[in-house]
Amino acid sequence: MKNNSRSSRFTRFIITGISIFLIISANHLFAQARWQADVSIASVSIVSSPNLKKTSRGTDNFNKPQEKVVQTGEENLKCSITIHNENDDDAWGTMMVVVLPVEVTVISLPANATMDKSVTATQPVAGHIIFNIGHMTVGQNVTVEFTMTKSKYGNKVGAYAYSDSPDPNPANNYKDAVY
Repeated sequence: MKNNSRSSRFTRFIITGISIFLIISANHLFAQARWQADVSIASVSIVSSPNLKKTSRGTDNFNKPQEKVVQTGEENLKCSITIHNENDDDAWGTMMVVVLPVEVTVISLPANATMDKSVTATQPVAGHIIFNIGHMTVGQNVTVEFTMTKSKYGNKVGAYAYSDSPDPNPANNYKDAVY
């Protein structure tokens, strides 16, 4: 009788152990990691280049309104911004907003960029640019470049990136640079 009791306790011990193991394994198998992509601005740089064209700006001559006075051109500035996707998931629907210095005109943009809606032929000064970066894989860098005129009030450019994917560290989504 003692052997049956021992055998019964041992069998219950084994069954309990296997049950606990299966419950832990099942939780691990069905557990799902959080979907998240860490989109960040890796770098913002502004450079002046002798290879860039100089532009002339026309202004109204108040003494003779029908004439335009052409001011001497200034060097243009080239801005380069690199966006990085880290963490363990792809970033979907990635966008970037770039805030421009006061009274600058954008000279060239890539195809995935849109000027703010207030820019017209008579009002060429831009306040911001929106870049549609799209899908970014894990570890991917995307660099965008554009050219703008130089502002006489300071040349600080700020960039903010975001995506449709949840972001565990939104503090690194913004960076700026000054020329």
